[in-house]
Amino acid sequence: MTAVETTSSSLTEQQLGLLYQYTVEAYKTFQKLAENLPNPMTAGTFKQFAADERENRDLLEMKIARGGRRGARATLGADMQFDEIHEGDLSYREAAEFLVAREKTMQRRIEELGRGSASGDRNLLIFLTAVKRAHIVELERELVLIRDDSDWWKREDAEWRIVHGHPES
Repeated sequence: MTAVETTSSSLTEQQLGLLYQYTVEAYKTFQKLAENLPNPMTAGTFKQFAADERENRDLLEMKIARGGRRGARATLGADMQFDEIHEGDLSYREAAEFLVAREKTMQRRIEELGRGSASGDRNLLIFLTAVKRAHIVELERELVLIRDDSDWWKREDAEWRIVHGHPES
């Protein structure tokens, strides 16, 4: 029987920087949505997402500090749609679709980093992946609700609409 040699590597400064920068951008987006959306259920969802991203940021900062690294800055060039969400240039459906796609992309990136990662990095990557997965599930719910009611994120009567549905015209 031959032993299979596996190599594992620690997260690089650049990889940690990318994760950190994404986390900061996601936090800003989720916080802004939580503050500005009139729908109390959706605002609560985004408030929790923002708290999740703050926790992710704190964990990443500890990881960066533990390695004695400064934390490289990474640019998220393709993610300029974050700005469009902040400025309200996207419809609610477009914003939800973008957020689902972004969270799925980050989940895949984190999973890729997890393959062959050092044991000291594995728990962090598992945690970050699970947060992304949870966000995807809730964002997909929001997207379904928006498809049914394009003004869902505007609804101040969200709880009533969930229980009673749309009033018959």
